Amino acid sequence: MSHPRTFGAALLAALVAVVSLVIVAPGGAAGPPIPKASNGNKVEVVGTGVPTPTAFAFAGSTVFAGSGPNEQSGGPGGLFALAGGKATKVPNTPPIVFGLAWKSSKLYVSTGPSIVALEGWNGTKFAKIKTIFNAGSTVGGVNGLAWRNGRIYGGGGLVNDIGKNGKVPASPFPDPYSVFSIDPNGKDFQVVAGGLRQPWQLTFVAGNPNPMVSVLSQEVNPIPPDAIVNAEPGKDYGFPGCFAGVGSECAGSDFAQPMITFPKHTSPMGIQGVGDTLYVALFGGIGKSGSEVVRIPAVPNGKPTPVLTGYAAPVVALGISGKKLYTGDIAGDIYLGSL
Repeated sequence: MSHPRTFGAALLAALVAVVSLVIVAPGGAAGPPIPKASNGNKVEVVGTGVPTPTAFAFAGSTVFAGSGPNEQSGGPGGLFALAGGKATKVPNTPPIVFGLAWKSSKLYVSTGPSIVALEGWNGTKFAKIKTIFNAGSTVGGVNGLAWRNGRIYGGGGLVNDIGKNGKVPASPFPDPYSVFSIDPNGKDFQVVAGGLRQPWQLTFVAGNPNPMVSVLSQEVNPIPPDAIVNAEPGKDYGFPGCFAGVGSECAGSDFAQPMITFPKHTSPMGIQGVGDTLYVALFGGIGKSGSEVVRIPAVPNGKPTPVLTGYAAPVVALGISGKKLYTGDIAGDIYLGSL
């Protein structure tokens, strides 16, 4: 099974040793087990058939779910709208979605090589689609998106990874491995922070102007911890030579450090800030807990507390609207819980 830590401009550039899961309901009578909430609140399935859910966006009563490449067929995913317990594909939208952000009646969508703006939503489809940003002259690809103070923030997609020899080829792009921001028209590109292998999804928390970013480390030794980074403007977090104190170029370096680290293979994916708390989808989970969603105080070395556990397949996407908590696993199921 391919792993979302390799998503980006290269899409599926490598494979990671993750056990393939085949969920079969005996006699077709029941679906996969539903994750359990630590607060005891109900969790329900509100959509199925969304290949590799990646991100959510909320437009009034409409919930959008983005979808990456299909884990089973390798075919396209796309953009889905959730309603009435079903996920319906939105016509004439990008076939691959890595990040979503809704603002001022527009849905901003990262497709990998670009960011597009969709507008004119009528409950079924969009009237217009326009490419506002091509990543080819800057970061090379785009992962997650977030909106803050009139600007769109994005994570640069993985363009060149570390090989078995521990080396990474020179990037053909001037600003790889970066978190960046642009204005709503896709102009005024600015690098926020660099040296991040796979800045996957982004969010903001109260009292902090910097994006909080889930970061996925390489799967080649030496393997640094996965992390959440408080992406401070102008900081270099060290990739490819050093990250979180791991690597050949760490000695004597002044690279910036992540705010929170996880054991290798934990794989923080979807991330959402609520007040001064982070909610994070952990694809691999911590220790033997398996795939899970946790809450973490947005402070240095904040400790995670389980929120949702018992996923039948690894969880990737996470989004929060009010008290509603949406998650999506790679089996294509979308779950709704509550905070």
